[in-house]
Amino acid sequence: MNSIEQMRWAKDLISEKTNGLQELVIGNVHNDLYIRTSDKTTVGLYLSVLPNHETGLYGCIFKAYTRTCGGYNNSKKMQALTDEYQNVTELLKQLEKAKISLTEDELQAFVAEMKSAEEQQTTAPQMGM
Repeated sequence: MNSIEQMRWAKDLISEKTNGLQELVIGNVHNDLYIRTSDKTTVGLYLSVLPNHETGLYGCIFKAYTRTCGGYNNSKKMQALTDEYQNVTELLKQLEKAKISLTEDELQAFVAEMKSAEEQQTTAPQMGM
């Protein structure tokens, strides 16, 4: 699997494993890749795409963080929180294991591909109006 295919896989995996509550998207200002996280989640994923000056590649670094964790909860809510942590932990392990790195051209091609897909989605005619 090449680097762009790995990014497609990561994008699909994130959306699938979080039931669409987190998704890999393009920023509005600088065309940066980031993971948009729904307000309904407690555990978020974070992506940094950083240049490695030794290899000349851009490394994708995935991390997880706790968005909020305050308050008192009953056992049902604590189980849901535990399940969410476990789910994101398994997802993060898969993303870290992939060790995705891209050349600048591959990164730009992936961003262009995502922008094109996003533009097609927003300009598609609405049915049933």
